[in-house]
Amino acid sequence: MTDLDWDVERSRARRNKRWSQYDRDVIDLTVAEMDLPVAAPILAAVQDDVRRQAFGYPLADELSDVPQAAGEWLAEEHGLTVAPDRVRLLPELMRGIIMSITHLTRADSPVVVPTPVYGRFFDAIRVAGREAVQVPMSMGERGYELDLDGIERALRAGAGSVLLCHPGNPTGRILDVGPLRALAALAARHGAKVISDEIHAPLRYQPGFIPYGALDANAITLISATKAWNFPGLRCGLIVFGDPADARVWAGLPRAAVGGMSPLGMTATVAAFREGRPWLREAVRFLDGNRKLVTDALADLDIGYVEPQASYLAWLDLRRFGLADPAAHLLRETGVATASGADHGSAGDGFVRLNFATPPDVLTDALDRIIARLL
Repeated sequence: MTDLDWDVERSRARRNKRWSQYDRDVIDLTVAEMDLPVAAPILAAVQDDVRRQAFGYPLADELSDVPQAAGEWLAEEHGLTVAPDRVRLLPELMRGIIMSITHLTRADSPVVVPTPVYGRFFDAIRVAGREAVQVPMSMGERGYELDLDGIERALRAGAGSVLLCHPGNPTGRILDVGPLRALAALAARHGAKVISDEIHAPLRYQPGFIPYGALDANAITLISATKAWNFPGLRCGLIVFGDPADARVWAGLPRAAVGGMSPLGMTATVAAFREGRPWLREAVRFLDGNRKLVTDALADLDIGYVEPQASYLAWLDLRRFGLADPAAHLLRETGVATASGADHGSAGDGFVRLNFATPPDVLTDALDRIIARLL
């Protein structure tokens, strides 16, 4: 594990959003990035760009190595086979969501959002000028499940798309193939487009992940190396089109709508997909240890906690404690900052989201404080 040696002080020294929002006595477990070093091949590639002063405008998608590298990784590691000309670059995934809703779904149609979900989805839908129709997921034996009946009602009522987060943020849920197939059938029946954000998929703890796009030839898939390999500030995302007609529409959009990638982010992305797999395996092993630490610690709270199958986010159901604002309560009473569940849709009321991608001693301290206050 020497390649992953890191501590919070070095994260603070980065002078990024993480560890810069609160006083030093607060344990900040809100920002979704990891207290881990950058993989050596990525660091070397970016350092080479810096040495060469490669700070100009980025290459066009078709002239860069990113689509080819991404296509190879998607086929080998993600289970999605796609031609490089169906892979296009984005500055960030929210831009992909906004532009996909605006240009690739029925005009003025509402967007179905299974919740709880990443809160910025609602921002993106608002920027696209559309209405979000929240369809809360139900809790099954293995975790959250899609409410397929609720989704169908929304589609029948005129919704033109479904915005999926898979694996889930904040839940870490990997959906089973049966519900995904059923969703694809609903989308086909109602002429709806499914947009699947799969940025957390590389950080999975089990085999068997099925990308939604492998089941729906008309799907749009969003993914990025920035989350799993921990360089979110180097802007580079990817949008993958199942339908060649969507790819043609996208190719006709002005660069002001879809451009703005960082050349350093493009370099880092190629290095991650082609040389970063050993580091990623070590990182997932590290996160898995923290995942088990969270599970064991929360057993004393008796909150029916469901261990995430992917990502480094723990989704804590604190409704039984009757707190009006659990995140604010924990920050005030324990000095641990968590993300408010209410930010993740109405299904998140009474929950908090906790980032466990931090040194085990820091995580243990945070959990001890939370448990001591709630028990």
